Amino acid sequence: MVRLIAILIVTSSGLVAAGQPSPVDLVPRPVHAELHDGSFEIGPATPILVASSLPEARGVAEYLRDQLKKRTGLSPAIKSVEPLAVSDGAITLMIGLRSEARMEALQCDLLVRRERALIVSSTTESAFHGVQTFLQLLDRKSPQGAAANWHVPSISIRDFPRYPHRGMLLDCGRHFMDKAFVKRYIDLLAFHKMNVLHWHLTEDQGWRIEIRKYPKLTEIGAWRKARDDEKPTRGDLYGGFYTQEDVREIVAYAKSRFVIVIPEIEMPGHCLAALASYPELSCNGTPLAVGREWGVIEDVYCAGNERVFEFLQDVLSEVLELFPSELIHIGGDECPKKRWQQCLKCQFRMRAEGLKDEHELQSYFIRRVEKFLNSRGRRLVGWDEILEGGLAPNATVQSWRGLDGAIAAARSGHDVICSPTSHCYLDYPQEPNPAAPEWMGFIDLKKAYSFVPAPPDLTAEQLRHVLGLEGNIWTERAPQERVDHQVFPRLCALAEVAWSPASTRNWEDFERRMRTHYRRLDELGVTYCVPAPRVVVDGKPLGDPAAIPASAEIMLENPFHAGEIRFTLDGSEPEKDSPAYARSFELDRPLRLRAATWLPGGNHSDSIDIRLTPK
Repeated sequence: MVRLIAILIVTSSGLVAAGQPSPVDLVPRPVHAELHDGSFEIGPATPILVASSLPEARGVAEYLRDQLKKRTGLSPAIKSVEPLAVSDGAITLMIGLRSEARMEALQCDLLVRRERALIVSSTTESAFHGVQTFLQLLDRKSPQGAAANWHVPSISIRDFPRYPHRGMLLDCGRHFMDKAFVKRYIDLLAFHKMNVLHWHLTEDQGWRIEIRKYPKLTEIGAWRKARDDEKPTRGDLYGGFYTQEDVREIVAYAKSRFVIVIPEIEMPGHCLAALASYPELSCNGTPLAVGREWGVIEDVYCAGNERVFEFLQDVLSEVLELFPSELIHIGGDECPKKRWQQCLKCQFRMRAEGLKDEHELQSYFIRRVEKFLNSRGRRLVGWDEILEGGLAPNATVQSWRGLDGAIAAARSGHDVICSPTSHCYLDYPQEPNPAAPEWMGFIDLKKAYSFVPAPPDLTAEQLRHVLGLEGNIWTERAPQERVDHQVFPRLCALAEVAWSPASTRNWEDFERRMRTHYRRLDELGVTYCVPAPRVVVDGKPLGDPAAIPASAEIMLENPFHAGEIRFTLDGSEPEKDSPAYARSFELDRPLRLRAATWLPGGNHSDSIDIRLTPK
């Protein structure tokens, strides 16, 4: 039994009022925080104390030790003791305790003074969240290169999540991501107190998970003829897949970080890779190739073919053995109906089941899959198209086409996950980009931070069905090396939306805290999006580059708080050793100006490429 000898209680006095700046630069912002004088120093002799009666606590302690070693070179000893008591000079993990009479289910209190550091939590998971807060607060007390100690400021923090579902979708179907990269993203999610990796594993352009009963899914479906902008990985093919052992390893790794992995196996559309492997599952049965082009493809699973449902149940049976998550995502989006309209089997199915149109046929399809998943103790989740034709009885809806789907599902008593294109699509540009499809627009950091997952049209009871949010990184235009740039820093904003109370939201304060957090991302090797330089002509933003007054003054502005602008005038890509922009210049002849913002660590913006012509 853990025995509490002494504890410092977080009180309401001195805490930051709603909407006011936070006293500490944490992301996501905690529920309450109060700074005190001094700091707790961490040195070679600082131990981590846990209760020997709680073996699960040791895993959190080992994680903290490993992260401290990675960050500082220090490797604190872990001491399992009984009874556990507050001890000066130590970091103490007190799990299963309540420092207040009314403590939230996932609350963690971080109580740091000069003498000691305590992480007091109701659960092992909340203790892990407290460790993330502790690691964000960690700072070097001595100059860079000195051998002395690190420290954490004296502080009292009370913290717990707003929503239970705080996630990110990682699309490994369009572009394959290697196993180490997926595990790295699990770490980045955990660092931001996010707890769901929605793993998009099957697509028109690639099937990424080994299914032993159907080996052609990875022998054929995992590989496509490389596009012009892709580097082949096997002969002239691009692709890859995860063995079942890879999946088990990733799921276990996520579990150790308190991240749930929800697999997505797309149906009845977005399945061309499967149909290329087993053409008999399509409506016409003709040979098909794994998709190379992006977009919505008309070939889908045949809803009138009983063999399709046998196949999908076999596939899902193997998936369920690998993934313990209660929710299983089946896609359900963007399913064209043309093949079904032309298919005798599908039309016969509609007549036999009394279905009035192909939307109801899709609902029939989803309901059959849901019945199977429910029989195995799992719950189905699908994109908001599963509302069309009638919603499956126990389904969770992920709303992406705005929040109308979320509102409709919640009103009918169904759980919802919010990830609308307007705020949560991380494949969209972060600043205006003429090269991107016009329909994308752009989502900058401020817009992502402004997201409100709770639709105002819902009652308090209906809002209980809003589980949370996901940021979605679709990878048509984001191979592995581009994902960081697309995801960050917007995932930081969505993490705060999902974690922190709505009453504490303050854009100016978040923007200020992000200046510190960018340094943490740098330490983690995250190549986040750096805003590109802006061109100013005679003191005004650039308009028509082909109609600039002769002898106009051309200036470049850096919209980011760090870095310097590197530029070229010969059409070459600006690199870190290109000329540094220092002063304005006059436009006396046509020029091709290319410029990028470079940070000291090597991260940089996309370059601007503008042909300036004096009139």
